[in-house]
Amino acid sequence: MIAELRTFVAVARLGSFAAAARQTRLTQSAVSAQIRRLEQEFGYGLFRRTGRSITLSTQGQAALERAEGLLAEYDGFKAEAHDLKVQGLLRIGTISTTQTTIIAPALAALHTELPELQFHVLLDASLVLLSCIDAGELDAGIMVRPPFGLPAHMNWTTLATQKYVLIAPENISGEDWRHLLNTQRFIRYASGSFGGQIVNRFLKSQCISTGDLVETEALNTILQMVARNMGVAIVPHIFPVSIMPNIRVLPLGDHAPVRELGVMTPKGPTSPVKDRMLFHLQEAALAHEVFVPFTAGEDPGR
Repeated sequence: MIAELRTFVAVARLGSFAAAARQTRLTQSAVSAQIRRLEQEFGYGLFRRTGRSITLSTQGQAALERAEGLLAEYDGFKAEAHDLKVQGLLRIGTISTTQTTIIAPALAALHTELPELQFHVLLDASLVLLSCIDAGELDAGIMVRPPFGLPAHMNWTTLATQKYVLIAPENISGEDWRHLLNTQRFIRYASGSFGGQIVNRFLKSQCISTGDLVETEALNTILQMVARNMGVAIVPHIFPVSIMPNIRVLPLGDHAPVRELGVMTPKGPTSPVKDRMLFHLQEAALAHEVFVPFTAGEDPGR
């Protein structure tokens, strides 16, 4: 919420989404999305929009004063927290698709606040990370929400959801994803992974039988194989999908599955380090445009 409030203040003070985007180093679409989230949360419009010009609404004027006050209090708290000499080791696990988009920026921000804190980062599949947390070997793990429910002795903090899409080699024509699945070799997201189970349930619900060529849980390998004309695949719409050469992305329609990404932690007393870690992970997820914010009532594919 802090990121959205900062964006709101920037838009209000600068008078345009474009100027606010330059100041906050976000795209205009990301700025617009953050303002929409605030308006949905508050239940009223913050701005009056006339063509390309915007002005604060009556409620927006009042919200601006409150937002600036809250940000001032938060910045004061942040300055005090920065002076704390927190030492120790934070052990955190992550799946491969979040190591650069969430983990790296979040830990960089946490290091700025708590420079004495050290980090150990484990890269592995969601199921392995869950086992490590259960065994006390990790303090937290960024993973796909388990399809079998949450362990009673753990806490789950949602970061975002990602829709699944069909990817196909660029030289294969056609926009009918069902036809492509029925006629092309299929590179399957490993059935044993949480993400792969989401794909399996989707295919079953759509009564689609695929001609499997390869099965792997390495998404980067799947992308490389599709780019080399080996077949088609269903994968979450992660950032590399958008920039990978020789790949076409096809939406899966209204019933496209989604995966919920979040942070799993052991239940127990809170701590400044844990609170700041969760805050920066949420900020990193919000700042990354390819993520679709989770909303109540949406089926997260579990």
